[in-house]
Amino acid sequence: MHFPGDSTWQVSSGHGGTFALYVRDALGISTPAADAIPALTPPVPRLSGVVVPETFGAAWDRWWTRSLMNNGAEFVPSRWPVGMPAQLKPAFEAWRPDRTSPEESGRRDAARTVFHEVLVEVVAQLTGELGHPPRFALDVTELPVQGKFWQRVGPRAVLVSEELKGSRTIIAPLESLLRELAQ
Repeated sequence: MHFPGDSTWQVSSGHGGTFALYVRDALGISTPAADAIPALTPPVPRLSGVVVPETFGAAWDRWWTRSLMNNGAEFVPSRWPVGMPAQLKPAFEAWRPDRTSPEESGRRDAARTVFHEVLVEVVAQLTGELGHPPRFALDVTELPVQGKFWQRVGPRAVLVSEELKGSRTIIAPLESLLRELAQ
């Protein structure tokens, strides 16, 4: 999704990192980076009977960071952590909701509408306060995680849960960030 402004602002929105988060949930990876993000929704069943190296958690953290910086390293097997169980990819494909289903499309459209309305409202407010349209660029990565989640991952990049993106409560973190970014 891309919301072009009137040439002074731009918001890009997309999905990313779901496979890495699936691996985290399926294997029960617990590290500070992994624990900072809520569990996926729908819930992921734990994969039992697999052995992963002790260093897998630290490798997952590096993979997650690279995945965010490279718009989803999740589908590049050469970038996966060493020791990843082979059955994870087919299990992920079986778990992943069908993004083309009417239910998923409707939910995404509703969230997109709410987010756009809130974004336009915040930009209008900033325009009034600044006396000119704000200038900023923002990259929003949407994650299918539980609850209302927001995490800043770069100067102009955030992770946001689908639930928060479709809620008017996104106005508080969005306004705070856009105030900081606005020139």
